[in-house]
Amino acid sequence: MIDALAREGYHSAEDVAAIAQTDLRATRVILEALSAENIVDRSALEGSATFRLTELGRSHLVDSGPDFERAGLLHLANRVHGWSNLVDVVKTGQPAKRDEGRRDVRNFVSAMGERNPEIVDEIVESCLAYAGRIQTMIDIGGAVGHMARRFSHCGVRATLMDLERVIPIARDFLGPDEADIALVGGDFTMDLPAGPFDLAYFGNVFHIYGPDTCRKLAGDAGTILTPEGTIAIQDLVWGRSARAPMFAVNMLQATTDGGVWTEAQYREWLGEAGFMDVQVVDLETAATQLILGRKGSHGAISS
Repeated sequence: MIDALAREGYHSAEDVAAIAQTDLRATRVILEALSAENIVDRSALEGSATFRLTELGRSHLVDSGPDFERAGLLHLANRVHGWSNLVDVVKTGQPAKRDEGRRDVRNFVSAMGERNPEIVDEIVESCLAYAGRIQTMIDIGGAVGHMARRFSHCGVRATLMDLERVIPIARDFLGPDEADIALVGGDFTMDLPAGPFDLAYFGNVFHIYGPDTCRKLAGDAGTILTPEGTIAIQDLVWGRSARAPMFAVNMLQATTDGGVWTEAQYREWLGEAGFMDVQVVDLETAATQLILGRKGSHGAISS
């Protein structure tokens, strides 16, 4: 329906329903509701109602920009479905069943690319301030490559790794910037590209997995970094993020063993992997944290 309304001019409910292949009665009800919320502009010339998207609607649902959140809203709808099955999840301890088709994957990874640019900038600036000058980085589980692209714009040779089915979506999202970013498809919980890289970045990855896999990811990252390379993990930290408890419920309904992990756990995993000078930064632009560690010859970590 939104795509039908995105065309130039006003459109009747019949026109929208025909293009969107939706029920006419349902289309009329939804159009009137969107009009009440200022997403759609309603005109009643000569007694016949017609509709078009308002500037508010276009900025959030059609036009690329800082307010664009189309994929994010679709992803949120999928999360609501999972929460509606929370009674069964609590009884069984297993995540809610869901459609794992291509459309859901596209919505999920595309939503990552709709992040507030200020958050992306703060993360990149914090990584560069901690690591110093870096020449190469790998964005592990990087979805559509929004973080890899920002590092690339800073003059860093960036590599994006995610599942094979995600890479074509990333290619579409990156457009011309794809030429400057190496795209690698594969399961990063099994193997990582050899590198070496100056920085290994994990954004919203560790909460998907249980402690054993998180420990493995930290160890594997250490093997592909340069001798003084840096690991950066952006995620919620239990006890430091106000969102952590409710987000843990979201992981309960969405994953088999994912969750929100404590600062002590991150320090343990990074220490075992040989990272030193571990720092946890509370991001100003988001209710999440950035965990940073530097490779060293000894497993000691600082507080």
